Amino acid sequence: MPGKKVLVLGGGFGGVAAARTARSMLDASHDVTLIDRNRLTHLCGANPLLIVGEREPAQTGRSLGRLANRGINFVEADIQHIDTAGRSVATSSGTFDYDYLVVALGADYDWDAVPGAREAYSFYGFDEARRLRRRLSRFQRGRIVIAVAGMPIKCPPAPFETAMVLNWAFRRRGTRSDVNIHVFIPEPAPLGVAGPEAGVQLRKDLDDRGIALHTGAAAREVDASGREVTFSDGSSMRADLVVTVPVHRLPRVVAESGMAGDRPWIPVAPATLETRTTDVFAIGDVNMVPTGEGRAIPKAGVFASGEGETVGRLITSRINETEPPAPYDGTGHCFLAYSGTQSALVGGTFLAEGGPQVSVTRPTPSGMLRKERFEQDWRRFRI
Repeated sequence: MPGKKVLVLGGGFGGVAAARTARSMLDASHDVTLIDRNRLTHLCGANPLLIVGEREPAQTGRSLGRLANRGINFVEADIQHIDTAGRSVATSSGTFDYDYLVVALGADYDWDAVPGAREAYSFYGFDEARRLRRRLSRFQRGRIVIAVAGMPIKCPPAPFETAMVLNWAFRRRGTRSDVNIHVFIPEPAPLGVAGPEAGVQLRKDLDDRGIALHTGAAAREVDASGREVTFSDGSSMRADLVVTVPVHRLPRVVAESGMAGDRPWIPVAPATLETRTTDVFAIGDVNMVPTGEGRAIPKAGVFASGEGETVGRLITSRINETEPPAPYDGTGHCFLAYSGTQSALVGGTFLAEGGPQVSVTRPTPSGMLRKERFEQDWRRFRI
């Protein structure tokens, strides 16, 4: 039997997990190729600690070129066109055909969806986080507004984590009494993907730390100075530092491929992550896996990794003509740092029978140790 070609688009959590899993289960006659426009990628989950100096930029990156050590072909290129009918992908480095395709291109940030947002700051994105880090290093007093523009977003706990990490950092500096922190979200309660109990607990945790939470208020515009935000509920607030979470959208090349149809994200079969086209899979932030009650699997790296492993096993079972793996179960946990020394866990099984079974643990030092090990494992391509 001639060798098969497995092509993975995107070198984030999901893409790496799919490529790594498939390569480990296939013999050398089969080809596994991963394409990403960046050789060096960064762990966005480290950004809340990066912006207050608890992580260094060098600690948050990994080179996809190292995948060659695992027998995976890495190509640094821009993806220009995805042709699922012709089973090929055009890139700036040529055209690649495939037998199995894994689309793991994540979500793009639409910085212009909120007029004026470019004049403010953000921690979504490596360059944006470093710019905010420089600003925070000299921030002494005043009001900080963290404004979410729309849902869904990557790493749903991140706006609340960032607020609590800022609270801790200013307390450590001895300037917390001179700083007011406000968080604005579009949802009626925080962390909607985790359910009402998690929202109640998180709201209390924010309140206990003197962090003001404003619900049902999405960022709509930032003024030319970058210091005043207008919200969907008609309110506005001036601040000394405005930090926005941008609108997330399907990458243009994915939208143009037609894989999503008229949906905002690619619909997939929950058990297999397969799209409407046989042997074409969509994993991670680019897809939509419903969990009931209007919710979906969170757009977070740990879930993308689990999806990637499931798809990697499924592809190899089809190539090797073996039993398919267990269905994807939507199990995973996100970290929610409350400080530089303590972290909680948010998660559970989102595709459990009867509905998601999700909880939020209390922040502990051992939780932070788990978070640090997770980051180390990510850098070493164990995740």
